[in-house]
Amino acid sequence: MEVESRNKAIIDAQRKGAVLKDDDGTQANQLDRQLQLETPPDDFRELTVIPTFEDISSDKEPFLRPNIVCGRYTDVDTYLDVQFRLLREDFVRPLRKGIAEFLDMRRLGYGKDRKLQDIRVYHDVHVVHPLCTMSGIVYRIQFDAARLQQIRWVATKRLIFGSLLCLSKDEFKTMFFATVANRDPKQLEQGSVEVRFEQNHEEVSAISPTETFIMVETSAYFEVYRHVLKGLQEVQQDTMPFTKYIVDCDCANGVDPPAYLLGRNGNIKYDLRALIETPKQETARPRYRDPAGSDLEESDDSDDDEEVVDINGGNNQHLARARSVPILRDHMWPSAETMHLDESQYRAVKMALTEEFSVIQGPPGTGKTYIGLKIVQALLKNKNVWMRDEYAVDGPTRPILVVCFTKHALDQFLEGIAEFHPTGIVRVGGRSRSEKMEQFQLKTIRFIKRKDRKVPRYIHEGAGEARHDMRRLEKDMEMAVAQMMATQRGLIHEDALTPFMDDEHRNTLMDMWLVVNDGEWSGGGRKGSVLLQWLGLRGEVFILPTEDEQYQAEGGEEEEEEEEDQDDDEVDVMEEADMLEEQRLIDDEELLYGHDKRGKTKRKVVCVDLALDIEELQLEEHQAENQGEWQVQTNAKKTKQKVKLELSKTDMMTDTEVLHIRNVWTLQLRDRWRLYRHWAARYCAKYKESIREYEREYEHAAERLKEFQNEEDGEIMKEATVIGMTTTGAARYRSVLQDIRPAIIVVEEAAEVLEAHIVTTLSQQCQHLILIGDHQQLRPNPTVYQLARKYDMDISLFERMVKNDMQCQQLQSQHRMRPEFARLLTPHIYESLDNHESVLNYENIKGVSSNMFFVNHSYLEAHDGDTKSRSNMHEARFIASFCRYLLQQGYSPSQITILTTYTGQLFNFKNVMPRQVFEGVRVSAVDNFQGEENDIILLSLVRSNVEGNVGFLKVENRVCVALSRAKKGFYAIGNLAMLANASTLWSKIIKELREQRCVGTHLNLCCQNHPDSTISAATEKDFEKAPEGGCMRPCEFRQVNTVMYVALTMTCYYRIGLQILTTNLFFFSYRLKCGHRCTSVSHPTDPEHEEYKCKKPCPKVLCNLGHKCRKLCSQVCGDCTVLVEKIIPRCQHKQMIPCATSPNVFKCQAPCEKIIACNHSHGCQNKCSEACSMPCMSSVAHQLPCGHTIQAACSAKKDYLVCDTPCPQLLKCEHPCAGTCGRCKQGRLHQQCRHHCNRVLVCSHQCTASCTRNCPPCTKPCENRCVHSRCPHQCGKPCVPCQEPCEWRCRHHKCDKPCGEPCYRPRCDHPCRKTRRCDRCKKDQPCIGMCGEPCPDKCRVCDREELTEIFFGMEDEDDAQFVQLEDCGHVLEVSGLDQWMDTSESNIQLKTCPRCKTPIRRNLRYGDIIKKTLAMIEKVKMKWYGDDVQKAQTATTANKLMRELQADADVVLYCGEISKDLLRQIESHRIFSLGQIAMYENKVLFMKNLANVKKEKKRDLLVFGDTQHNEEMDKEIAGMEKWLHRRTARVSEQEWEEFGREMTRLNFLLKLRVFQGQIRKKRISLNDPAQANLDSAERMLTKPAPFKQTTKEQESLGKGQKADTCTVWAAIGISDEERVQVVQAMELTQGHWFACPNGHPYVITECGGAMVESTCSECGAPIGGGSHTLRSDNRLAPEMDGARHAAWSDQANMENYLLDFDD
Repeated sequence: MEVESRNKAIIDAQRKGAVLKDDDGTQANQLDRQLQLETPPDDFRELTVIPTFEDISSDKEPFLRPNIVCGRYTDVDTYLDVQFRLLREDFVRPLRKGIAEFLDMRRLGYGKDRKLQDIRVYHDVHVVHPLCTMSGIVYRIQFDAARLQQIRWVATKRLIFGSLLCLSKDEFKTMFFATVANRDPKQLEQGSVEVRFEQNHEEVSAISPTETFIMVETSAYFEVYRHVLKGLQEVQQDTMPFTKYIVDCDCANGVDPPAYLLGRNGNIKYDLRALIETPKQETARPRYRDPAGSDLEESDDSDDDEEVVDINGGNNQHLARARSVPILRDHMWPSAETMHLDESQYRAVKMALTEEFSVIQGPPGTGKTYIGLKIVQALLKNKNVWMRDEYAVDGPTRPILVVCFTKHALDQFLEGIAEFHPTGIVRVGGRSRSEKMEQFQLKTIRFIKRKDRKVPRYIHEGAGEARHDMRRLEKDMEMAVAQMMATQRGLIHEDALTPFMDDEHRNTLMDMWLVVNDGEWSGGGRKGSVLLQWLGLRGEVFILPTEDEQYQAEGGEEEEEEEEDQDDDEVDVMEEADMLEEQRLIDDEELLYGHDKRGKTKRKVVCVDLALDIEELQLEEHQAENQGEWQVQTNAKKTKQKVKLELSKTDMMTDTEVLHIRNVWTLQLRDRWRLYRHWAARYCAKYKESIREYEREYEHAAERLKEFQNEEDGEIMKEATVIGMTTTGAARYRSVLQDIRPAIIVVEEAAEVLEAHIVTTLSQQCQHLILIGDHQQLRPNPTVYQLARKYDMDISLFERMVKNDMQCQQLQSQHRMRPEFARLLTPHIYESLDNHESVLNYENIKGVSSNMFFVNHSYLEAHDGDTKSRSNMHEARFIASFCRYLLQQGYSPSQITILTTYTGQLFNFKNVMPRQVFEGVRVSAVDNFQGEENDIILLSLVRSNVEGNVGFLKVENRVCVALSRAKKGFYAIGNLAMLANASTLWSKIIKELREQRCVGTHLNLCCQNHPDSTISAATEKDFEKAPEGGCMRPCEFRQVNTVMYVALTMTCYYRIGLQILTTNLFFFSYRLKCGHRCTSVSHPTDPEHEEYKCKKPCPKVLCNLGHKCRKLCSQVCGDCTVLVEKIIPRCQHKQMIPCATSPNVFKCQAPCEKIIACNHSHGCQNKCSEACSMPCMSSVAHQLPCGHTIQAACSAKKDYLVCDTPCPQLLKCEHPCAGTCGRCKQGRLHQQCRHHCNRVLVCSHQCTASCTRNCPPCTKPCENRCVHSRCPHQCGKPCVPCQEPCEWRCRHHKCDKPCGEPCYRPRCDHPCRKTRRCDRCKKDQPCIGMCGEPCPDKCRVCDREELTEIFFGMEDEDDAQFVQLEDCGHVLEVSGLDQWMDTSESNIQLKTCPRCKTPIRRNLRYGDIIKKTLAMIEKVKMKWYGDDVQKAQTATTANKLMRELQADADVVLYCGEISKDLLRQIESHRIFSLGQIAMYENKVLFMKNLANVKKEKKRDLLVFGDTQHNEEMDKEIAGMEKWLHRRTARVSEQEWEEFGREMTRLNFLLKLRVFQGQIRKKRISLNDPAQANLDSAERMLTKPAPFKQTTKEQESLGKGQKADTCTVWAAIGISDEERVQVVQAMELTQGHWFACPNGHPYVITECGGAMVESTCSECGAPIGGGSHTLRSDNRLAPEMDGARHAAWSDQANMENYLLDFDD
């Protein structure tokens, strides 16, 4: 605190002056000197660039010393230390102060929406998934955008490229730092942004998407801070150049020549002919100022032919002298006139070429760039002098480095260099707006070098290997990444989410879905999806009532209509966010992450996991729009908006909230989405975990690639003559520049650059530094204003050198603005400025009475809470109206620029300036327009408030820029009275305006056509008096007639003080080509009316009925659209239709009168021209086969109706069935019991499963944890004991066991000796806890009432000590709690808090009891999952099941989708309980049976069955498939039993249908008893009642064996007598029935002897034989007809003939 207080005292005193002289004669502030002598607490070279916990959490002021503005530094290290600490504090302080304020706000209970001064806070932040980019791994994070709806992401400075972010989930005790890597405003609206983490990459990859963070942001561009800070740490005392001037400030004694001029005895000669051969015109108007290349000069301002010096004429002598000029001999230089320079320019050029450290000041319009180009031109002409080291002739070249603050200035400067030096230029930076610069871009040259294979081999091969590794790793990760990205592209299908749902949630989700949809799946996405209706996206929102609620069915939530995108209708405004991001981007590739490639991959691999795809909705919306389907388009749009809105939210349920949910259909819609986001986060976490190792390898490969790319870029730059960079680029490529070692550095806009940025750009070998700028315009802009005010951080190296008496040459002649504009700057800002003759003859601005005017008003400003900027809608509307007026005078949009002093005003301009009117007009903030100019400037000053606060409008530098941008016309609007009162500078400026009569409350407009008509404009409404840019008088032209008298011709004179003798003046309205007159008011443009559109009604007649055209005269008439009554020939209805439309093609709109052919004679509901509404949709009662009646559409088929009558039966568990008649298949296959178990498990959790005999393993997250780690598994799975050393230790006892084993040390009964700070009384109080235990957060004084409440009985004792339970937070008296914990329990269960019954899982004092209980619990878990042998068996069984699912051809072919899903379910398990593996075995067994049924159905029923039977079997099979497809953690015994009976019934029904088909096909006629028996069998298999089986068949089914065909007849209830009747119907004698090797019967007709071989229709085995001989593996089938011998045999006798059934 001592350093802090001394700092403050010294800095405060510094403001009062106290200036003295140092021993060396330089001025210094005594108190500054005192502070500089303070010893730093640590070495700045050892400080980390990334902030530490101490940096953020400390409440002490950091050690800082102010920048010495006047005077010298003690030494180089002191100078570097000051610069480093100030620069580091500039980005750390906003974080420190903002986080402290945020934490205080949380402690005080303020809401989340409270504004913070230094940071922006984002809540509910989740790190969703990684993305592969060429620069390494970035992460997509999702934040809660719902509370940021008012933010204009296009304009705001929030989350722009490079901004520093800090994420924490524990009140900023631990932090992750990241920077914004990609900014897409549309993604930001959805709460999504891509970031790059700056450290802890291993820890970052371990972050789960379910973890919730708080994220804070500062606007600091960390990338630049990092490189500059590292650069300052690397500068050494003996290697820093120019210390004589920068550190010692030895400026007054003159500046030495550059070292390269001191060789050859200092007699270096320069060729300066290039400066003499310049056209004279350049002295009158410096070039290279307009970046767009537009010619804004008028033709009479300059001659068409440039006057070029005749080098063959009288100037030969000057050229000869200029060819070889001893550069250091002042008297031998050519004269200023010879070099076409004025005196100030001449002195500046001479100083820059002869002094190693040059400072050139260029006030507005004086041509800083022009002089800079002259200097560079001279240097390049003589590059042989400086480009190579004198002692290393064959060494590498050392180029000129040009550094500019903005990209615009850099392009402007390099374009000028390219005019006289078109090769050897390399521009390093992001996208340039100059086409001329494209060929010099580093990325362009890099591409050409690679194409021509001129890249060094080691770089080419190394970079290629790194890229190959990155592509390989990206391919390994792309599946997981694409799956994670799908969570933002649409809704994940429930099939993919079920592994992450609790069993109970999964069951209720799927089961209730069938209730809502009558047991049928309905569309949306990949097959039917539950989620679409559950989330309110399909149909009505069904909410199941809880115990105290009634049924609810809601329509989908009404969402606000999304605002139409107005960007296409607004004028282009360069928002501050765009400007900042453009300056920060060094290379275009920084934002090109291959999104298209990712998109293709994403669509290819993740579509199967989406229940709803936003892109498909977009396509559906566009298709509907193209087809005119308004309703479809609206529905798709609403759904898309709703899904995008919900996916943008990050509010998700916690694990605790999820545990308390029983039925997911009872949740309100908001909570359903929160639960869905919880599932989706767990879904992402699974895939993220799978690629952690790939991430690490990818990051290493990207670092290798970056190193090779830097070397490649360095090789390119070494071959250059001129390298151009922005200050941001120079920081980024600092290490490369140190290797290149530029000999000369030219810094443009040097007064705007922080000193540290320039210093780190200098290399040890730099011999020449030229600073060009103007410190009286914009200064450097630190992030922290206090560092500028108190520590002079905003003083640039340029300004500091000027203030330390370094020679500074100021350019004196301005070539830009009218003299009256320049008088606003002198002498108020500059002592003097000369006006070049070129600015004296500008034409007057048309339509306005003055070329300069300031409008005064008192309309109040508005404050933007997000951007902290200001705006003024009155000024925006006034200037927009004035701009429109100027455009109407004939000025082109490129000649007008609108400037504003506050970026918040840009949004107002965007709103009031439609693109179609203002296209091409530039709108910009003043700070972004420095160095630029235009013919007409319209300035909005914005500030106007009752407090009289003008903000930075009183800063001289900014005022200087604002007043110096205009060339010909300058108009401003603001509260000038307030400005004059608040600022002395503005008071002087306004006084000057009054003297020039250029200030007032009204701007006078004058009509060009009627000069006597004037308009006083004070508001935007006043411009309505000149709607066409003139006045309100009608459009007319004047004609003056000459009157001839006998001897005199009289003429009218205007504006001349002569007497008018006579006037013949006539006014005529202008006649248009159509014959009408112009009805417009006066307009100065389009005098010939070539573009004018006649606004009178069209007089033409369009048809025989005499209907006139209803359009305007200038519009195309088209067909007659008057409605007339006509008879439609097809239906004879009378309709009102357009006159020109034929009734033969018109679609009649009358109601259809036809009656639909249905049982109830309902009328058609459609229009006459539409097809009749078939089928009939009127609701009627239907009687179902089960005996119940339901209401359904008239045309509904009974076969497709599902009974919704509640099932009345009790299940075997004695709970009532929760299904319906239809869902339970009329009692044959009941729904799973939904009664909740609610038993307390051994783990202390409640069983969440439905009714069950044996509770399954607990599925909740395991809560077992210790101080080292926590168990990551589900609670029911075995935990791995912690092997870290036990932390239970104090000064008296210590445990030497591993953490996971019971402790055998005694409890310490000594009181804790520590003290703790009480948050209430703010005093250090003795701890009330026990030695070695965590200190309770209670104070014996402040919390006395709570602590002494009697519970165990000893609480009110004076020496009572307490223990705080970590699980619930309750504080309990220690002796009573010891007794409670030591009492034994009969059940294996954790002890609970005696107050709240929360299980005690974490407590050092009772760790031995807890661990012993947990050990017993683990033994119980082992019974669920088996011992090691059983685990191995279950794993083997699981592998076997997976192989069967993949290898069984019938299963893959006939049950492919179910088998794949079941395979995914099995694969998702790491460990199986015995019950789970049994369930999967049964499912695979029944799936095989089902596949066999489908196979037989396809083979036999399609041949023998009819259509009705095929549809019946399809429906039956689909129901069984749906049952098997259910995802459930368990299946009850009753379910397996009923499903098995249904499978048997299905097998028998198929056989029956095939047999019936064979009878029909062979046209067999059964007698009555046989037919009756067959019908009875059919009724038994199809009746709506449970299917009964024999005991023998149940045993057979239980073993999973297929029923033998020979038992089919008995199984379906046909007696032997009936069987014989069937055989009799075949009209064959005994001995014709045989069986294949597998026992399937077949018949041999004719004689009964085998003559041919075939295959069995049942199993494909060979049957038959040859030459009346049966195959040896076939046999007689006596069970069919009772035969003892085959019909063809020696033993055949009369017993083999047909039996007589008539008896």
